[in-house]
Amino acid sequence: MRISTQMFQATMRKAGLPINSVSLLDVMSYKSTRRNNLLSNLDKTNQVTSKIQKRNYQSLQNSAEDLQQSADALNSQKLYEDAKKSGDTKEICDYAEHLVKYYNSTVKSLKDTSGAAPLNNYYRQTFVGLASNEEEALKSIGITQRKDGTLTLDQEKLKQADVDTLEKVLGGEFTSKLSFLADRVADNAKVNAGSVASQYNAWGNSYFTEANKYNFWG
Repeated sequence: MRISTQMFQATMRKAGLPINSVSLLDVMSYKSTRRNNLLSNLDKTNQVTSKIQKRNYQSLQNSAEDLQQSADALNSQKLYEDAKKSGDTKEICDYAEHLVKYYNSTVKSLKDTSGAAPLNNYYRQTFVGLASNEEEALKSIGITQRKDGTLTLDQEKLKQADVDTLEKVLGGEFTSKLSFLADRVADNAKVNAGSVASQYNAWGNSYFTEANKYNFWG
């Protein structure tokens, strides 16, 4: 049954409500505007959330890739052979500083994204576990682990370490495992960044657009 403005006003009169000049079309238009505003606000919220998540995943990907490169460099036998010939460990120390820097940024980024991607919490715990297992060896060259899992570096102690000690600590299983894990984290972060963008396209902008197609009153 089609409801006319007269019928609507009669209903308001019976209910003891003031009629004034409000019509059924006015009410429906108000509801339509309110609904569109709600959908628009939802769209904006989704857009902001999507951008933040995508930025976090991209930051994680970059940190993990840098960590992998540093770990691979330290796992190169040639690096230590060259240092033994020259008697200079500066290049090794530089890579070690990079390793600590990117390890920390990766662990922090994993924590920041663990709410949206629970797998990242597992990755973070694995990183922390790897460093914990090598705690004494790392301390011997000036690298210690904080309570939150991140690392600190005593540059003077690192520079004082001889080539053989540096190779023993940084040129073997520890950096090999770090490289492997960082590669997995970088790949996962890349996939998640793409997934966030696709999800937003599916239920963000397009959701608002599709909803308006079924707006009978607009």
